[in-house]
Order: sequence, then C-alpha cells, then structure tokens
Amino acid sequence: MQIGHQILTNPVARGLNILGDRWTILIMRDAFLGRHRFSEFRTYTGIARGTLSNRLEALVAEGLLVKKPYSESPPRFDYKLTEKGRSLYPWALLIWQWESQWTDQQEAGVPGVLRHKVDGHTHNLIPQCVCRHCREVLRYDDVKRVVTGEQSDISAQEISEKFGSQRRTRSQVTADADHALGHIIDIIGDRWTTLILAAAFIGLRRYDDFHQQLGIATNILADRLKMLLQMEVLERKEYQSNPPRYQYELTEKGKSLYPQTMAVRQWVLDCLPAAVHPFKLVHKNCGEDLAVDVICGECKQVPKVGNVEFDRHL
Repeated sequence: MQIGHQILTNPVARGLNILGDRWTILIMRDAFLGRHRFSEFRTYTGIARGTLSNRLEALVAEGLLVKKPYSESPPRFDYKLTEKGRSLYPWALLIWQWESQWTDQQEAGVPGVLRHKVDGHTHNLIPQCVCRHCREVLRYDDVKRVVTGEQSDISAQEISEKFGSQRRTRSQVTADADHALGHIIDIIGDRWTTLILAAAFIGLRRYDDFHQQLGIATNILADRLKMLLQMEVLERKEYQSNPPRYQYELTEKGKSLYPQTMAVRQWVLDCLPAAVHPFKLVHKNCGEDLAVDVICGECKQVPKVGNVEFDRHL
C-alpha cells in the first residue's frame, strides 16, 4: 500500500497546506473571536509583523478572509471572515473541545463553557462530530479505509518538497497574548507532526515506514515522534524482542484527534475543487462513505459564528 501517495493526495493533506501552520490557526482563532485588525492579531498571537502579513495575505488568497480598508491615511485594513472561512467554525469548536478535554482549562486559557443560542434559547454547547448519514458520533475505530483506483508512484522527496522543512515555532510571549489552544496547536500547528498523525490514522506504525514513506529527515522525525510520545498522543510498543524493535501506536488521546481531522477533510470536500483520491473512508456503523457534520450535542443543530458565547469561568 503506497501510503505516501495516499497522504499526499487525500483531502486532509490539502487542508494541511492551508491550515497546518501554528500562525494560521492562531489567526483563525482570533477571527472567530471577533478580532479582525492587524494590531489585534499582533497583540493576541505574538506573531512577528512580517510573518503576520504573509499569513494574512495567504488567507486572503485562499478565500478564507477578505481584506477591507477602514482608513485611507494611513491605509488600514480589516480582515473579515468569508463564508468559506466561516465554514471552518465547526472545526474550530472541535479544537476547543479537544483542548478542554485533555488539558487543564485554566492553564490552557480555553473557555470553561460554550453556550449555544438558538431560537431565543441558550444552552451549553458540547460539539460533536457525527456521521452525516446515520448521525452517530464519529469514533476512529468505527471507520474503514478502502483503497480505490490507480495509485501513481509519488516519491518521498516529492512529499518532503510539498510540505517543506518546517521548524517548530513558538509565539512571542507578551502580557496581552492569548494563550488559548496552545496545547493542541503544538500538535496540529506543525505540518510534519500532523502528517505523521495522518499516516498513523491510515496504518503507519514503524519508524522506518514513516521515514521512507513521508520523506522526513531523521532528526525531524525523531523530534516529532518524541514530542508525540511526550504529549501521550502516541505510545511505543515492542513488536519484536530479538533484536528489540518498536512501533508507534495511537493512544486514546491520539485517536480523539480523529474527529477534528475529519472535520478538516469534510471542509476540503465541501469547499474546495473536487479531486480524485486514492482511497475512501467508510463508516462501519451504516456502511456509507464517510461524511461528517459537527453539531451541538444538546439541540443537534450545526453551530454558527455569532450563535456561540464563550464563558471563561468554570
């Protein structure tokens, strides 16, 4: 099975090319919180000016933000979410849900409670990723991966060139910086780390396989695997005793990242131009090709930007 080709061409990889970056996720976080000016992004993310300018222009080019002037002299701009950008809101809610489940909420800076306003009523919001067909809550072990169509031979070098030699980065800590979602961004805000997770989701387990199929330099691969082990997203298990050899398996914490990954996949399928993919996902519970929605666990409706209130008090 040519897993390298599957990862390179599947919808998750296409989403990573747009969203798989720490600074991009922080900008989208702030946009969903109603921040839309350059100075606000600078204050709450700690991004260097040049990097912020590049990321904002990229998000405008991708159609997730629209740039609108609000001052002519000197020129100043607002960056507002487009409909395409707003359609990522359910993904953002799943990121919050994961962060609130797996970290200390006060230390992580995430809101203790989300409240959903629908038809004049307000209730607590717990976002759930569900199958679009049978409406059951999505779990990693309930999805079957089926190889379809022909697969061309894409080399590890091409994968490496596509994803680049990204370094792990950190925000510049300031008194006003918003540290919300810092834990999960350490995982999903790095293309190589997320690429390793994507590979684990479709069956890669061994160091040599990650190295050969993904084209990751050994020092980068060792660093990312070490981080995923420390964060208890992966665990190392011996599969051969003489000589000792180990493989990397998803923990329950790692598997719990699957819904937000599938939310990115669904956003690509719904919002980006169609492409042929070498495999499909099937929801075992209903037998349908996997498509997902993110809904409020209470009212079963899809939360929209503007209908969710954040309460930072537990």
